[in-house]
Amino acid sequence: MNIKKLLRQFFDIVSPSGYEYMAKTQIQKIIDENFDGVFDEVSCDKFGGFHLIKKALPKTGNPKKIMFDAHIDQIGLVVTEILDGGFLRVKALGGINKNILPASEFYVYTYQKDEPFVFSADSKIPAIAVSVPPHLKNLKNSNSEFENLYLDSGYDSKEELEKIVRIGSPVVFKPQFLSLENDLVSCCGSDDKVCAAVMMLAAKSVKNAPEAEVHMVLSAGEETGSPGAGTAAFKIQPDFAVVLDVDFSRDPGIDAAVSIEMGKGPGVTYSAATNIKLTKKIINLAQSKKIPVQINANPASTSTNADIIQITGEGIPCALVSVPLKNMHTQSEICLAQDIKKTAGLICEIIENAGELMR
Repeated sequence: MNIKKLLRQFFDIVSPSGYEYMAKTQIQKIIDENFDGVFDEVSCDKFGGFHLIKKALPKTGNPKKIMFDAHIDQIGLVVTEILDGGFLRVKALGGINKNILPASEFYVYTYQKDEPFVFSADSKIPAIAVSVPPHLKNLKNSNSEFENLYLDSGYDSKEELEKIVRIGSPVVFKPQFLSLENDLVSCCGSDDKVCAAVMMLAAKSVKNAPEAEVHMVLSAGEETGSPGAGTAAFKIQPDFAVVLDVDFSRDPGIDAAVSIEMGKGPGVTYSAATNIKLTKKIINLAQSKKIPVQINANPASTSTNADIIQITGEGIPCALVSVPLKNMHTQSEICLAQDIKKTAGLICEIIENAGELMR
């Protein structure tokens, strides 16, 4: 499968936190075009996430269950005020780096007249964040804070803009897919859509029906509190879970203690929010299959869905596998296609060796 082509399809998904239902048609199209017959069941949950099931080997009794999670939501903005002159005030959905917003390009999603609080991925207008020229900047007009951030929609009047935009309209960075040298690709929303691609590529690579029932969750709301992962884990009650997310790439200015290197395999995390025994088994499995992995540590928490999954229900053993990412939470996040292939290979091995991992 052409990895870059698949990534481009995932990056085109529109799924700001809280508005994941907008991605339903796009995700279903990706499944139909690339993963037909891979999953035995496909459904949507109440938060707008997707639940994909691959059945276990036929046998009597209830099969063991494993869960893989990659959040499908992306950071964005939400309209809080419509102003004269076609300007919009906004607040953040998730942790956005405010310093890179001035002059950035966005899409503002417009509502339908017959359904004023339902937004579609196909209905949008462009907008650009206002940027005060550096010659005029001072402490009073610095727009590094959201209270001083405005989007210019190009409309002439507030009245015209109010016909299609409401308070609560979602806003995302304009997707600009860029293929760089040395197998690198760039686009907004790579966090965590690259891991959604990893998960599904791994499922497609499995040669035989696994010993355990595989539940793959494209979860909602990770950037704003992880409700999708928590409720999915409660419903599934897996015997163990593996969370896939991106991690900081080791670039200039990034401390080695909090980052992993591109091209050297997925990261595997030791943390209070992950199960040490399961994590060690996954590391041993990777080494036995000659899949390179990088070990890192987040002592207190991981700031991923692993934090909520491990304390769901009576507790779920959880591991965290990560893909290195440059420029996290910006409009130009960068990943390496080879890292995606290596990570998908590890997830495939976890599926095929699920029985051993649960013993």
